[in-house]
Amino acid sequence: MNQNCLKVIGIKDESRKDAHLSYVDKAHGLKGILSSDFEEWSNFDSWGIISVQQWIFSRALDVYRGKKIDIKCDCCEYVDSLSKNFEKIKKEKCYGKKTAYMIAKVVDEIVLAKISRESDGTYSA
Repeated sequence: MNQNCLKVIGIKDESRKDAHLSYVDKAHGLKGILSSDFEEWSNFDSWGIISVQQWIFSRALDVYRGKKIDIKCDCCEYVDSLSKNFEKIKKEKCYGKKTAYMIAKVVDEIVLAKISRESDGTYSA
């Protein structure tokens, strides 16, 4: 995944002119999911709200296709940066960063599925 495709911005941050702006608070139920423990919210397949899964998956497809997405949270005034490997995501409180983590995770799954289809049907790359 191109790291430049996905950016988290705060309330006072400006969106990039060439990016699609997605608001965390527009995905009804997302903040409730992301408020739970990491083990719960990081398991995308266990989410009970299909519309929120579809919202994340749609953004992941856009990122996979090379589109730029700005995720606007409503919990931070400014977002300084988005870690490339999400090493501190378990302790993160920002809904935007958690959302970006899930989008990146789904993009990784899309890439693995593509590799699997193009090879012998296994996930080994």
